[in-house]
Amino acid sequence: MTSRILVPVDLDHIDKLDKALDIAGKAAKEHEATVTYVSVIDPVPTASKRLEGHEAQKQLDAFADTQANTHGIRTDDHVLLRGDLHLHVGREIIKAAEDAGCDLIVMASHVPGFKDHFLTSNAGYVATYAPVSVYVVR
Repeated sequence: MTSRILVPVDLDHIDKLDKALDIAGKAAKEHEATVTYVSVIDPVPTASKRLEGHEAQKQLDAFADTQANTHGIRTDDHVLLRGDLHLHVGREIIKAAEDAGCDLIVMASHVPGFKDHFLTSNAGYVATYAPVSVYVVR
């Protein structure tokens, strides 16, 4: 049984997440699970990483509240500021799932392009290395 679902969210591309959000919402409702939305952002040179993270957190909080109301589910969320830009984003997603005690990851993918033949996609990485079930939605 699923009790906690992690959904990675790119705040700049929310319009491309509809299918994944619907699947996660339906699964959460069916299993009475909580959905944890996680956004991994790259810190940009600013006076304070804390301010950048705070703004992203406010946006993600509003997003999670909207999803809770739309699907009638329990949600929580948090923003991860990547400390090492050389690490694969997929590692951050897997760590977030482990830290939150998630037993399912639902994430959107994209149509593969030329660069995907040389670089691993985030969804592919997570599906390969996550210790929990991963549902990749295209």
